[in-house]
Amino acid sequence: MSDTSESQENPEKMPVIAPRLHLSRRGLCISLALMVIAGLSVYATFPDSVGGPPLPVEVELAMGPMPTADGAGSLLTETIVLTNLAEHPIPKFSIEINGQYLLFREAPLGEYQRLELPQRVFTDKRSNHRFNPVKYPVEEVTLTGQLPSGARGVTRFIFKDGVVVDSH
Repeated sequence: MSDTSESQENPEKMPVIAPRLHLSRRGLCISLALMVIAGLSVYATFPDSVGGPPLPVEVELAMGPMPTADGAGSLLTETIVLTNLAEHPIPKFSIEINGQYLLFREAPLGEYQRLELPQRVFTDKRSNHRFNPVKYPVEEVTLTGQLPSGARGVTRFIFKDGVVVDSH
């Protein structure tokens, strides 16, 4: 006889229930880690698609006099010149050269403020090495900052021979 007919004749016998799958704590941790890794890999593969609205900032490369460390004079050096084109300051401002050298600016970039920074103050993200503009030309400058809406604004400038050829 089949199991169902036996259970009808003998009510004490319990019907057979199929086993259910259960996710262990270890399995849950592994699946969550895999989801995070998948999300980060998408971000790494398509960083432009996860950017934000553009920042109203202009960037140019120039040579400019910068004060020496002892304050006794000025030295002509390679600079990055930033100009805020908006009627509002831009807080949480960061500047990145060639996707590797970074500078966080504590003070907001004021409304219509023009800021000139020596390229040698930018440090490598992975070490404390400084950017060397003589050895490496500036090919890309990425700016991020907070817009009045609270959104993160991102603008990337592409340079060829010291001149902006594209921005987005």
